[in-house]
Amino acid sequence: METIIKLSPSELNASLLNKLKKLIGGKTNVDVTISVKEYDAEYAAELDNSIEQAESGQNMVSFSMEEFMAYNPSKTKI
Repeated sequence: METIIKLSPSELNASLLNKLKKLIGGKTNVDVTISVKEYDAEYAAELDNSIEQAESGQNMVSFSMEEFMAYNPSKTKI
């Protein structure tokens, strides 16, 4: 079983924990994941730009597998 529960920070309280305990019941081997996501407009715009560049082939670098395996970023001078 998998479920996603979306809530606001104000709902993080003992009552929520009790509800989760009831949901889980006596099951063993239970994973609970908490993910905090915030919308960052600047990051989203940069990500969209990167996707567009990749799809159009702009600013792409290509090399052979041997070149990739030999690549060592510590030797790269900026």
